[in-house]
Amino acid sequence: MEWTIGWWQVSVQRVYPTTTQLSQTYNKAAGWWHQLLRLLGYRHTYRELWRSLKNADILPHWQDNLTICDCGIGTADFSLAFAQTINPTIQITGVDISSEMLKIAHQQLSQANIRHQICQSDVNMLPFPDHSFDGVMSAYMLEHLLNPAQGLQEMVRVLRPGAPLVLVVTRSGLLGSLIQWYWGNRCFNQEKLSALIREAGLNHVQFLSFPIGLARFTSMAYIGFRK
Repeated sequence: MEWTIGWWQVSVQRVYPTTTQLSQTYNKAAGWWHQLLRLLGYRHTYRELWRSLKNADILPHWQDNLTICDCGIGTADFSLAFAQTINPTIQITGVDISSEMLKIAHQQLSQANIRHQICQSDVNMLPFPDHSFDGVMSAYMLEHLLNPAQGLQEMVRVLRPGAPLVLVVTRSGLLGSLIQWYWGNRCFNQEKLSALIREAGLNHVQFLSFPIGLARFTSMAYIGFRK
């Protein structure tokens, strides 16, 4: 945005946190983050989202030894909901830029007896070969990236052909703007995110509404499959 005042031109430009700033922010939040998700009902909401995907027969009919990458795993609540609802025998690979978040993710997954490994990394440069995973999931990570298209392409790169990517993002709107003000993230509308997902190499893209909870008003979910 630009304004001209007399002989002066004033401009305001949206800036996004750097990777270092994000890491520091979420390191500080790690101690209370998983409790906040519980208090706001997100843990239950995540389980209901996975359950609705299962009941709608949208997910693949996975066998044992399932490998899933959770990009921006945080404190592992989204992964835990998957394990509790879909498949408790999975192998989770959790990626995050926050070392403190990863510590709590490791604790939670260990307590739940979920096989896992954690990796401190930027999603824009995932340290895995092509076609490494049976599925990739990500909750509230994509909106923090300076270039969401690049992050999407990396997540798609590590998917096996025909494997799904499940995304949860902050949606545009009043509540989304309040979240954006505090965390410095962006918000997505359905049309823009659908286009980004298809450009990244996914097809059979479906938009999913959260069935219950606060997330119904703040968030939206997508699933698409690698070509």
